[in-house]
Amino acid sequence: MRVKQMCTTFSIQTKDGNNFVGRNLDLAYNVNECPLILPRNYLMEDKVTGNMQTTDKALIGIGTVIDDHPSLVDAMNENGLVCAGLNFEGFAHFEEKPVPEKTNITPYDFIYWVVSNYDTVDEVKTALSNIDLVDVPLNDQTPVPTLHWMITDKTGSSIVVEKTKEQLAVYDNPVGVMTNQPTFDWHLMNLNRYISINPNQPEPVKWSDQLLQIHGVGAGTLGLPGDSHSVARFVRIAYARAHMPVLEDDISAVTQCMHMLDYVKMVKAGVLTEGMAEKTTYSACMDQENGIYYYKNYGNSRINAVNMHKEDLDGDEIIKCPYLTTQDINYQN
Repeated sequence: MRVKQMCTTFSIQTKDGNNFVGRNLDLAYNVNECPLILPRNYLMEDKVTGNMQTTDKALIGIGTVIDDHPSLVDAMNENGLVCAGLNFEGFAHFEEKPVPEKTNITPYDFIYWVVSNYDTVDEVKTALSNIDLVDVPLNDQTPVPTLHWMITDKTGSSIVVEKTKEQLAVYDNPVGVMTNQPTFDWHLMNLNRYISINPNQPEPVKWSDQLLQIHGVGAGTLGLPGDSHSVARFVRIAYARAHMPVLEDDISAVTQCMHMLDYVKMVKAGVLTEGMAEKTTYSACMDQENGIYYYKNYGNSRINAVNMHKEDLDGDEIIKCPYLTTQDINYQN
């Protein structure tokens, strides 16, 4: 069964320039995911060539390990580069066979390739001219995921990478957000439909002799889509990012990030896919300056934090961190 995830990701920045990337993973079931740290000397098999590959960059993210092979949903390296994979069903297209003279990468290893090799968006953009994405499954039971990716470095510079039948497209990301299908350029064009949306209360007006006025706050956002579809989530999170307050410090950024993720999250059974109840399985906020991975999940709304720099990053084994899914309530009396 192909995983049909629906996700949202974005970047935000404090007034001092510290950058954070937030993401929701929306999925009807868990995939044994947990926080993973891959140290600098970890060896991983290249599923296209069969060769073992290593890197001198440690990384942290959430993912799962299948047949001793880590499959990352998102990841951040020790120098702050983040890559998040989101579903691109109906549009993603990968080559059936390796392309000669190219570096061929499987879609489920693309995140690893990005964050294990590069530190800036400009470096990734240069390298993308010599890669292609190949439809090589991880095993007989695990089909190749249909993904596209948002990549952000710790300056806040961001791109979106999409492989369709027509091209391997690399888009600069002026809005700092991404959801799912359709293509990123379509989403940017669609934002023009919402040019009148704003945080301010409309002034009363007259239509002929009838005075029109709004009672209650929030009327400036009338017309902002509120459904769970990828198009609506893109518009909603782009609006929230464009109008967020000044973030005074890192904790303010984490707090704002989690509230923005709540703005586009899925409540269990509000959306059904093939009879299964979709939900936001986890929400994450990645501190690109300090290497801290913050997360909460559907079962546990407390924000948990994993600091990659508190682990041995010179090892050669994957570090699996506990994934805390039991609700943690602070009883005050």
